Amino acid sequence: MSPAGSALVGLLVAVGAVVVLPLGLRLLGARVVPAPRSAAWPLAGACAVVSLLLPRGALAAALAVPFALASAVLLAAGVRLAARALGGHRGGASPAGPPSTAATVTALVLPAVGASALVAERAGWGLLGFSGTYLALTVPHMLYAGFGAALVAGAVARLAAADRLAVAGAWGVPAGTALVLLGYFVGDAAELVGAVVLTLALWATAAAVVRSAARPGGHPAAARALLVTSAVVVSLAMVLALWWAAGEALGFAHPGLDLMAATHGVANALGFVLCALLGLRLLARDRAAHGGAAPTDHDRTSPRAGARRRPA
Repeated sequence: MSPAGSALVGLLVAVGAVVVLPLGLRLLGARVVPAPRSAAWPLAGACAVVSLLLPRGALAAALAVPFALASAVLLAAGVRLAARALGGHRGGASPAGPPSTAATVTALVLPAVGASALVAERAGWGLLGFSGTYLALTVPHMLYAGFGAALVAGAVARLAAADRLAVAGAWGVPAGTALVLLGYFVGDAAELVGAVVLTLALWATAAAVVRSAARPGGHPAAARALLVTSAVVVSLAMVLALWWAAGEALGFAHPGLDLMAATHGVANALGFVLCALLGLRLLARDRAAHGGAAPTDHDRTSPRAGARRRPA
């Protein structure tokens, strides 16, 4: 990857760590994440950004540690949510459906993978047989595909629990992301399978959003515009992901890493994840203002018990 490409990846990491991650945690609420509105989350992200500006070495690695610790807190929150959901199923009650819970747990767990890669890359170490560019690219992938996409898919599945496409997306995003990670160790063919599953899952989530937005009334215009924009962007951006993964696995021409960062990376980070989270935030505020939602065991976007559920 060229210096310009590396700089762009660093910029995407900065937006993800300082803006996207804290915004997503606010959507989840205090029953899922400790102190989701605390300034500690963006501050930990800012430390990671500063570490990227320094030469590799002990100081750069040390500055990445606060972000790793914050990710460890999220990992623990994900484990707690999964345990609570399993306990609820055994007891016959579940405040949120299994697909939504699976996606949310994925969103909470995977930033720790990216943070571990960041510490290792900044220190100049290898990690599980990977180093350099592989580790550097793992960080934004875990912030946007691991955290952002899974969080969005889970939120859409909660808000449109009767929509089979939304449910399929919430199951598929964790599965696709796990397969892509497995492909790092197994080979390009497995990574291609993961890319296909992840793409189909995100297309399903996007279709559920567009189908809901086409229904008259129900949501603020700004929220609808942001969510539809995110759906259109991810539908196009994932074509590039398929092209790249298929080219790597099957040996035909495909975009290089610099072009993928400038197109697929920017589109997914800003056009999909950021727009979707902002749209969901506006929906949450609208529901709170009209008494249509209250915080639950899962997040602030879930409908209040007994209230009529609107599709996403």
